[in-house]
Amino acid sequence: MNVLIATYLVPSSPSGVVTYYQTLASDLTAAGVDIHIVDASHTPTSWRKFLGVLKRIMRAMGGAPSVIYDEFAYFTGIYLAARKLRGSTFDLIHAQDARSGVAAYLALGNRVPIILTCHFNDDPVRELVQKFTLKPVFTRRLTSWYTYLFSYIHTYVFVSNYAYTQSKHLLPSGINKSIIPNTVRLTSSPQPDCPNTIDRQKLIISNVGYIDERKNQKLLLQLGHELRSQGISNFHLWLIGDGPKLDNYKLLATELGLNDHVTFFGRQASPWLLVAQSDLYIHTALNDNCPYSIIEAFAVRTPVLALPIGGIPEMLPKGFGELNGATICELASEVSQYFNPTLRQQLINAQATNYALVFNHSANFTKLLSVYRQTVEVSSPVPDYSSFEF
Repeated sequence: MNVLIATYLVPSSPSGVVTYYQTLASDLTAAGVDIHIVDASHTPTSWRKFLGVLKRIMRAMGGAPSVIYDEFAYFTGIYLAARKLRGSTFDLIHAQDARSGVAAYLALGNRVPIILTCHFNDDPVRELVQKFTLKPVFTRRLTSWYTYLFSYIHTYVFVSNYAYTQSKHLLPSGINKSIIPNTVRLTSSPQPDCPNTIDRQKLIISNVGYIDERKNQKLLLQLGHELRSQGISNFHLWLIGDGPKLDNYKLLATELGLNDHVTFFGRQASPWLLVAQSDLYIHTALNDNCPYSIIEAFAVRTPVLALPIGGIPEMLPKGFGELNGATICELASEVSQYFNPTLRQQLINAQATNYALVFNHSANFTKLLSVYRQTVEVSSPVPDYSSFEF
C-alpha cells in the first residue's frame, strides 16, 4: 500500500498535528507501508514567492482577508505540490486537514480516496470565526466553502466523539466514521535543561502547551497565587512551552509574587521528560480535543487534573481528574487536595488502567490500518498488521 500524507503544517510547526503525522509516518514505514508526505514547504518556489507578496497585503488587512489568504494559499500550495506527484501510484490520501486532502485529491486526478483525521477542536469554521471575529455574511460563505471541501471526503477518523458532534453539521451524509484517540510512543531523548536542584519538599506542578489564550496557562498562575493566599506555599509551577503570551505570563508571575514558585522552560523537544519529574500535571486549556500533553502525562504515570472541556472528559476515567470548580478559589481548593500523595496515587492507578485500554498505541494503529483497508477496498494486497508490535 502507498499512502500520501497531506498537511499544510511543516515539520517545525508547534502543533500536535505534526506529532501525529510524524508518528504515523514512522509507524506506517515500520509496518511496511510506503508513505510520502506533502506539506506547505513543497509548494513550488515561484508560487511561494507570489504568495509571500500576497500575504503582506492580505494579512495587513486582518479579519476576513487574512482567512481568505490562508485558505487560498494553503489550498493552492498543496495542490501544486501534489501535482508533481501525478506519476506516483497512491492507494489513499491520509489528510490532516480538509483543504490539504481535497487539494491533493484534485491534483492527483480525482482518483485517490481520502481519509481525514479531524484534529480541529470544534469545527474549522467556528475556530476561524472565534479567532478573527468574522461577520455573519462571511461566516456563511466560509461554511459553504468547508461544506464543499467535506463533500469530497467520506471516511473520517475523529480523535474524540466531541469533535464529531461539534462538526457533523458540515459533513456529508453516510460517512464512514471511526473514533480513534491519539496515542503516544515515547522514545528516549536527551535530558532537557532542569533546575540544578529539585526541591522535593515542594510539590512540582507541570503544564505543557503552546502559550496562548486558548491554552490558558494564566489560570495556573492564578491558582498558584490563590494557593499562597490559602497558606499553601510548598509548590513549584513548571510551564513548558512557547508562544505569544509567554512574556505576558512572565510579567503576570512577577505581579502575583510567584517568581520563586514558577519556572518557564520554553519549548522542549520531549516535554514529557520534564512532566515525568513532576508530581502533578494540570491542563488548563479552555478548549481541547485529545491533547498529546495529557496522554504523555498518562504514559509517564504523572497524575492529571484538567478542566472538563471539549474532548477531555472522554480521556479521563469517571471521577478521576476533572476540575469542576467554578471560581479560582474553588479550583485551588480542589488542587490542594492532591498535595496528599495517597490521593495522587489513586489518580495514577485509575488513569493508568484507563490509559492501557483507551490509548494503546499498537491497538489504535491496528484500528487505523483497518480503516485503510476498508477505504481502498482491498484485503489480500494489504498485509495483516494485527500482530505488529512497537
